[in-house]
Amino acid sequence: MPLSIQHRHAVLLADRTHDAGVISTVVTEVLAADPGTNLLEIEQAFRDGAAAAYLVATCDGFEVVLRVMAMLAAVGKAGVTSAENRAVLASKR
Repeated sequence: MPLSIQHRHAVLLADRTHDAGVISTVVTEVLAADPGTNLLEIEQAFRDGAAAAYLVATCDGFEVVLRVMAMLAAVGKAGVTSAENRAVLASKR
């Protein structure tokens, strides 16, 4: 199920804070409010909105990083590519 307009708006507003903690909290709240969505849909909302935040899949769920270089470093540290990261995000709710 696609991310609702309200939830898309909420994650993009959170991105404006440039605070990974705030963004993470909003993403968690959106996932709880809409169990039909997944992390990849939220990541796509960030990309469509030219956001600074990126989601990186972790064993515990996800991590929020700011800027593309931080995302590339985080996925490299995890030993996956950005495409593999997106595949894992698609499977996480």
